[in-house]
Order: sequence, then C-alpha cells, then structure tokens
Amino acid sequence: MYAWSRAEQGRKALVKHDREAKTMAKKPRELQPIDAYLEELKNPAARKTLEALRMQLRKLLPGAVETISYQMPTFKVDGKAVAGFAFFKTHCGYFPFSGSVVPALKEQLDGYATSKSGVTFPPDKPLPAKLVKTLVQARLAEIAASGKKPPAKKKALITERVTDSAVKDATGRDWKGWMRALDAAGAGELNHKQLVAHLAREVESSWWQQSIAVAYEQSRGKRIVGETATTGFQVGVVRTLPVSAQDMWKRVAAQPERWLGTGATLTLEPGAGYEVPKRRGVPGVRGEVRVVKPGQRIRMTWQPDGWKRPATLQLTLVPKARGVSFHVHMEKLPDAKAREAMREHWSRVLEDLA
Repeated sequence: MYAWSRAEQGRKALVKHDREAKTMAKKPRELQPIDAYLEELKNPAARKTLEALRMQLRKLLPGAVETISYQMPTFKVDGKAVAGFAFFKTHCGYFPFSGSVVPALKEQLDGYATSKSGVTFPPDKPLPAKLVKTLVQARLAEIAASGKKPPAKKKALITERVTDSAVKDATGRDWKGWMRALDAAGAGELNHKQLVAHLAREVESSWWQQSIAVAYEQSRGKRIVGETATTGFQVGVVRTLPVSAQDMWKRVAAQPERWLGTGATLTLEPGAGYEVPKRRGVPGVRGEVRVVKPGQRIRMTWQPDGWKRPATLQLTLVPKARGVSFHVHMEKLPDAKAREAMREHWSRVLEDLA
C-alpha cells in the first residue's frame, strides 16, 4: 500500500511537470533589448551581419553590458560605451562612441564611408574581423588614456587638427606650402578680411579660405589659439571608389541623376542652373554651378525645398593608387539636423556610385 502511494505521487509529479512545461512553451519568449532589436530587422542580410558582429563584440569585450543607447545596440565597459551598431534602411553602421577613433584610423578605413562618429558599410559586406578588433582596441585605449590625462587647457592649432594631406587634396598645397606662399605675398601686413580676399583668388571654398587664414594668423602670433571663423554647419563624406578619376568624372558629367537625383539635368558650366524634381517623400532641389575644374572639382549651390538659403556643395576627385577618392563637402547648412541628413544622403550616393 505504501509502495503504491509513492508510485502514485511520482506519477502526479510528472503530470504536473509536463503541464507546467506546456504552459511555459505557450508564453512568448522575453527578449533582451538587443535580441528584440535584431528580431525586428526585416533585411535578412543586415540581421545576419549584425548578429555576427554582436558575437564578435562579445568575444572582444567579455563581461561588457549589452544595452540600447541612442536607439542602437551598445556594448558598455565600466559604464562607458565602447561599441555600437545599427541598420539604416540601406546600410549598416558601426559606432565607437568617440569623435577621434575613426579619424585616427583613416588609413585602415580607406574605402569605407566614414564620419567622425562612425563607419557605414553594405549589409552584405561585413566589416572584417581584424578591423572591428582594431576599432574596439582604439576605443579602449582612448578610455584608458582619458583617466590619466589632465584636461586640455586650450584647443589645438588648426594645423594640428587638419592633416597636411587633407589641405593639400582640397587646395593644392600642404600647410608649410601655404605658410611660405603667404609670407612671400606679404600676408603678414593684411588684416583677416584682406587675407581671406587674397586666398579667394586661388581657393574656391570659403571654409578653406577661413581655415587657411586662421592657421596663418595662429602660426604668426596674430590670433589666439582656438579662435576660429565659421561658415555655419558643415559635413564631409569621403569614399575611395575602384575606378579611375577620369572614368568617375565621365560618370559625374554624363549621369547627374545618379548623384543629384532622379530626373536631374545638369550642364557643367559656371553660371548654369539646375533643378531636381520633387518625388514622393523627397523634396526638390535647385541650385547653380559656380566652379568647374574638369576631372577634379565641381562647386555649386544646393537648396532643397523648404530651405531659406542655399548651402554650398563641392565634389572633389583625388586620384589614388587603387582608384579615386571621392570627396563631398557641404557648408552653410541651416542646422545640425540638416547636417546629419546630408551626411546620410551623401553616404548613400557614394555607395550607389561604388
């Protein structure tokens, strides 16, 4: 009788366990924030790429907290964001939560669309594992150094913040070349307005005119370090494309709809106007061509519907050993929101051209 009772109790326990298991199976799985983010992605290539990126970050950052920050999956170490990723309609992005990591790795990131804050790449072309490791290590090193260095007392010189290669690509001279040329021209006797006017004879971009003028004044002790002139909100996007500069110029000249927008027509002559018709969800754009240097540079105005004043758009082609470096620079943008919209817009354009 006792043995029968023990057997019956065991049978009832198994039945209860099975019932509870079935009940739990019917309940929806409670997702972690990053799991939920990834499950909501409709693009299968993006989901596969970002899931793999997440697994790699777990290996590189054992013990890191996985969360959502700035609406994107984020890995934090000791409360500091080290790495994040996201998907934006047509491309994926990697973000080190730093304004200096990406610029410092410019050579390793050659060929990718970048900004100061991140790197974008197609969903079907993941970032190489070695490159992700380099980005993570750079961010960790920056965090470690930030706890040791005293706060900077003053901003760096423009010649320290802007590289020689950047100024030479955009204007034809490096910093030493500009200092020598301006000394020879007697620029030390000019006030700031006169100096900018002198530079305007050779440099089309007002942003570069101001930057070179301030750099010269700083180097000659005529301006306090950190004092700058502004041309409003600006943005730049660069990508190296696997074609020659000559072939890319032909595409730009013959196929304006590929970079201006569907329905655009363009005559590459100074003073020529252009217009891009409005489409569903996309405002129309109008403007005027200002400068054309065949095979090298186009400078024009850019004014979408709703903007009170036009911005300035400059496209520059710089030949490289592996193709051509395509630079897009905009200045005089109305606000920070427009700057981020233009950053995303031109990143997509360069991806399409590639």
